[in-house]
Amino acid sequence: MKRVLVLVGGGHAHVEVLRQLALNPPTDIDVALFDPSPSVWYSAMLPGVIAGHYEPSDAKINLWALCQRARVRFFQTPVLSINAETQRIETGLGERHRFDLLSVDVGSVTRELPAAPGAYIVAAKPFDPLLNAITEFESVRTGALTVRVVGGGATAVEVALALAYRWRGATNRRIAIVSATPLLKDFPSRVRRAARHACKRLNVTLRENSRVQQVDPTRLRLQSGEQIDTQLTILATGYGAAPLLNKTIITGIPAESIPVNRQLQCKTHPNIFAAGDCAQIEGLSVPKAGVFAVRQGPILAHNLLAIARGQALQSYRHSSQALSLITLGEKRAVAVRSGLSADGEWAWRWKDSIDRKWMEKYAPGQ
Repeated sequence: MKRVLVLVGGGHAHVEVLRQLALNPPTDIDVALFDPSPSVWYSAMLPGVIAGHYEPSDAKINLWALCQRARVRFFQTPVLSINAETQRIETGLGERHRFDLLSVDVGSVTRELPAAPGAYIVAAKPFDPLLNAITEFESVRTGALTVRVVGGGATAVEVALALAYRWRGATNRRIAIVSATPLLKDFPSRVRRAARHACKRLNVTLRENSRVQQVDPTRLRLQSGEQIDTQLTILATGYGAAPLLNKTIITGIPAESIPVNRQLQCKTHPNIFAAGDCAQIEGLSVPKAGVFAVRQGPILAHNLLAIARGQALQSYRHSSQALSLITLGEKRAVAVRSGLSADGEWAWRWKDSIDRKWMEKYAPGQ
């Protein structure tokens, strides 16, 4: 009887698993993927989609087509709960499925803020509601519009600048970043300067060291007691656990992430693996960023097949000096590695080339 491998989520690591399976479809393993959407966004290109540099289709991976090539059964439904003890998952269709091996790659979601009824809030992640909110406001609002992007990290900067570029020339639309800390506080000073200059070029207002306590329908209440106006509030306030993890029993209690070893394998249940934002790798502090899920993909693909066949597992080697490329609204970006940075149009072209080459690997027919 074939062993059953269940892939939960269509994250960046799992699309590489599908690609590897498509290159050499296994005949000794029955594989199924569960995800609520037949296609998934590539996060690195999302600011470019907002800005208008890419069509939405340029930044989407066709999960269904990948599954077809890999001879993987695709279930278009979310997984609502996982029970490691009974080796069962429960889906949004009310079905229960058994697994011998399980891999989880469901990413993360934006942390919420307290909000009053009627407040128009949308998170930077997941992306579909954000893009829908942007296009809705464009279609129905002809008067003035104030957008507040709450957060001080790279996501807040990229979303605010991309939106400002999208609405360039529109004098009745104001965009501001409201950050509880100095902007990009964990980045080198040159990166912070590049971001500030980009905000100035695109008329994005910066309000730093201003913690938001609550979002009201037309106001942001700051911890200082001050209130500032808002009509659309975009949250880029860091990432928390995907809802599924609240109903996942692996180590005895639900957790914000799945603890795994360097082989991306759960220590208490060696038949369960996890990668990307939903995994906590033992001894490592891995930022919640798509680039790291991408790098874990080949290791995860190898190890899932290896454990099914009794072969040796490989270890993920994390580099804290990974290249970061932050887009600046226009076709400009700032590149950061090992504390060194530089910005310009060439950095955007470099990033665009990297992103397009990655997407090409998962295009139909590849």
